[in-house]
Amino acid sequence: MTHSISHKLILELNGSELALITVKKDGIVANIDFHSFFDNQILEQILDKLPEIYSDITVIIRRKPFITIPETYYTSDLNELFKLSYELPELDKIYLDKTESGIGIGYVMDPNIQTLIASKFTRATFTHEASVILKKLYKEVNFKHPRILISIHDGTLILFAINNTELVLCNYYQAKTNDDVFYFVMLVAEQLHFLPSETELIILGEPKNRNEIFDLFKNYIKDINIWVENYRMSDEIKHADLLSHSFALQALVCE
Repeated sequence: MTHSISHKLILELNGSELALITVKKDGIVANIDFHSFFDNQILEQILDKLPEIYSDITVIIRRKPFITIPETYYTSDLNELFKLSYELPELDKIYLDKTESGIGIGYVMDPNIQTLIASKFTRATFTHEASVILKKLYKEVNFKHPRILISIHDGTLILFAINNTELVLCNYYQAKTNDDVFYFVMLVAEQLHFLPSETELIILGEPKNRNEIFDLFKNYIKDINIWVENYRMSDEIKHADLLSHSFALQALVCE
């Protein structure tokens, strides 16, 4: 692939997996490079081989627990807020995405990884998957009607609930099975008093178990839809499923 400074680079840190997506100026995905494992040393070697200049560099964090933080609490002790919901790994640091909707997403990341990437790309933007999806929802979704939107990936579930012009829930769950996904969605619907006959369930992207998830809910929630962005790539691109499975990646590619 011939490099151009107009290319956009997206790095996805997904647990111990790393994906690098290169997007042309016209929005077409030019290349997807995937590493099933990486550590600081491997990451440094990968970064050394990359060109110095891109038009835009985004680093997206997936499969990391997060908390939602109202804007009035941005100056609070983020460590203490995070510990109310999750254990804070000793070597990790809390990062905060401040969204335009007045809600922050606080999440953990290894500061050594952040430093390695930032030293290579000083203009790199770091963001959590939940922040990317929130930005998309506020831009394109009608918040008046009750909706539950779910992003599912490798044992994790991010759930968004909206109603009466407000985001009423944005949460992270460990959901190792389809039954776990069903339980958390129905629990949220019950707690928020969402009537199944009046609630829309939206599956974000195309998770590996999409059909099974659809079958689980079809007798309980009347309106079920799939939201996939219209991204473009050639048929020869390897690891294309990385994009189909991740709605957040699709949103970034199509910006």
